[in-house]
Amino acid sequence: MAHNPAMSLLAIFVFATAERYATTAVGQTGSPADGTALARQVLDDSRPEADRKRIIADNPQLATPLLKALVADMPAADSKEEYRRIPWIWRVTVAAGKRNHVVELKPIVDFCVPQMTEPLRDWQAVVLGGGVINGIGLSGGWPDEQIRAIVAGNPDLVQRWARVLKEAAVMADNQKVFKGTRYDALRILGVDSWNHRGAQLLRYLVKGVDDELQQGAIGGLSDMHSPCVAPAILSGFAHYDPENRGFALKALLRDRDRTFVLLEAVEAGTVKAADLGAERLAVLINNPDPSIRERSRRLLIDNVD
Repeated sequence: MAHNPAMSLLAIFVFATAERYATTAVGQTGSPADGTALARQVLDDSRPEADRKRIIADNPQLATPLLKALVADMPAADSKEEYRRIPWIWRVTVAAGKRNHVVELKPIVDFCVPQMTEPLRDWQAVVLGGGVINGIGLSGGWPDEQIRAIVAGNPDLVQRWARVLKEAAVMADNQKVFKGTRYDALRILGVDSWNHRGAQLLRYLVKGVDDELQQGAIGGLSDMHSPCVAPAILSGFAHYDPENRGFALKALLRDRDRTFVLLEAVEAGTVKAADLGAERLAVLINNPDPSIRERSRRLLIDNVD
């Protein structure tokens, strides 16, 4: 076939354009000036909320500069202004977490993890727990694995991340902190190990604990890799509200070992077949794992009340 220089040039142009777009969308090359301009619009309470949400959704390449601009001039002692901005800070970072690209999340995490001499601020806990960690989980990823990849090769960030886990543990138990932010701190603890933070999260699953905090603990435990997780989550199943039961069941279906523990709970009557709902029931009885599928069919078919 004859060589066509024009077609070769076109191919190079298309490839370069696609590569540049991918870098912009994932690699965060947007400018600080662009982020500042968009932050003004996002924080403008006179604009319709839907328009402000659309600005965030339409500019994923500006997640880091937009986040920095949203907190740039925020007074440290002004909690009212901090909490006015937090919902928008959260929207930027949970969207980044759900995209779940290490190259995009690295600068966000590096920016938001406090320096060794600084406290963990509420907005930082929201970014890390409610945004990045929660978003990674919503995408189907495991936050602990992604955080290890994000901090790898950066000894300073490794050290700061280890400290933020301790700061989050204190924040989660601090009744003076806004409840939604304590939820985010509990989510951060899920990136730690069961040996370090399992007992603390388990305390939030007992009867009488606020439902939102209970949900944060369920989410934190869901992200942990440990055989202790499934029994811990099931320990409070009888008194969880309907929403938290849904979160608990989602956590129990997250891997093979937990699924078998769930099926044991169904067999024991701790979880009723009717609690599962049609969607989760279908996941079990049509599971690609033959062991799960066969056991589920024996237990669940014709046994839904």
